[in-house]
Amino acid sequence: MTMSQRILQALLVLLIMEGRLAAAADWFVETTGNDGNDCTAPGPSSACLTIQAAIDKASPGDTIHVAAGTYAEPAPGPLAITKTLTLLGEQSGVDARVRIGPESVVTDPEGTAVMADEVVVDGFTIQESTAGSTGFGIWMGAATAGTQILNDVIQDNVIGIGLSNSGALRALIRHNLIQNNNQPGSASGTGIYTDQFVSAGALKNVLIEENAFIGNDDAGIDVSNTDPDNGVSGLEVSTNSFDANGRAVVLFNTFRSSIHGNQITNSTYALSAAIRVLDNNRNLSIVGNDLMTGVFHAIRLSDLDLVDPGNPSPSANVVIHENNIAFFAGEGLLVDPGSHVGTVNAECNWWNSPTGPMNDGNPTGTGEGVAGDADFTPWLVAPAPGGGCVGGVPSTPGRVTGGGQVASDSSNARAQATFGFEARCCAPTGNLEYNDHQAGVRIKSESVGGLSCPTIPGSRHASFNGVTVVIRSTGTTTELVTVDVDDCGEPGKSDTFGISTTSYSNGPSTLAGGNIQIHQ
Repeated sequence: MTMSQRILQALLVLLIMEGRLAAAADWFVETTGNDGNDCTAPGPSSACLTIQAAIDKASPGDTIHVAAGTYAEPAPGPLAITKTLTLLGEQSGVDARVRIGPESVVTDPEGTAVMADEVVVDGFTIQESTAGSTGFGIWMGAATAGTQILNDVIQDNVIGIGLSNSGALRALIRHNLIQNNNQPGSASGTGIYTDQFVSAGALKNVLIEENAFIGNDDAGIDVSNTDPDNGVSGLEVSTNSFDANGRAVVLFNTFRSSIHGNQITNSTYALSAAIRVLDNNRNLSIVGNDLMTGVFHAIRLSDLDLVDPGNPSPSANVVIHENNIAFFAGEGLLVDPGSHVGTVNAECNWWNSPTGPMNDGNPTGTGEGVAGDADFTPWLVAPAPGGGCVGGVPSTPGRVTGGGQVASDSSNARAQATFGFEARCCAPTGNLEYNDHQAGVRIKSESVGGLSCPTIPGSRHASFNGVTVVIRSTGTTTELVTVDVDDCGEPGKSDTFGISTTSYSNGPSTLAGGNIQIHQ
């Protein structure tokens, strides 16, 4: 390449970059504006009157600023976001769960429809979607990906959010107040709803975290994808609060998903459960949640024969650890016959009594009831985090148990992996369940090949190893595994966990929640 050609190429790159930078523009909407304005500055002589007009004028990558006020969006159909845009309401960047002040209120009776990838909706109140075919306050449209719904009050609709996400880009729903979505209509009473028709196929890679769900009569989150070929994978429901909803979470047909760190109170749906696990949920972890007070069960597993009717579709590899469960009129955990492949691992939970749950296998237990095929021993003898997982099992020298959460081995600093294990010597036995949801790695072992027994009183460190299966979406491999743990005393805030296989490693690192017990 000659010098002149290099110079020409460099100039071309600069022109392209300049064009891209120039393409990102800001648009403004106010209740005193006019859709005939250029909409490029605030004020009545420049701003648009409707959000739809600003969307129509904007180009992909632009930002639309919507001032405080009420926007009925009178054009036929929903408010349609048809391009990759960022929409910022008056309260953008302010957590909707705690804020006060003027709001940008969208009251389109047919709701708001996201019809492009990587759309951001931040800082609005979206309400009174009662007409049209869906009743969604916001519908994350079929075949879209990477939508972010942030800092919004979503209320008084038929359904708060219609959930869809089709691609590798993660959808994010964070810092929203999703309340009282009980207007009459199909699937009424749901904060977030999806099925195979709403998502138009498989739904993948969604994070729902740090939201408040209040007063949704049916459920805070209802995942009802019953098409066996189009389920939900990579759903993470983390650190939300659910209060006075019919149910907190309802799940059909999910894979490699987790419910962790949530506060669930006052569930109101009779004959159901705060967490309702229905047909064909595989590799589901329910870890580190507080479930307090409900008119029936806390957690219930069933197979209703709605996924692949005529063929049993029980759930499998459902793990329930480090939850605090108290004050339910029904059972703390009910596993209906045929609802799960094998015994449900429900070890290391607090059942509201140091004597453990009420169960025929635990005649002295006075805590919340456990019914069906579930292994609840050992249990926590005090609430998590910090309660020792020693209930029901005599302390045995050379025995190590634990469960909880650690930081994920991924680029997402907020993501967590979950684990639960038991190892005994001195003919080594035990099991291990580990799930790094963000990295897409699950490690499962039904045996332990060797345990370094802590023979010295006060010893803090233990290590065990064995052969395990490592499960990824790309396939399953059989590998050697080594686990290192430290028991740094109660309440477990300084305990550490580390895991290493041939193809994966994480830690050792301090627990984000949970407890390690080295028995002596």
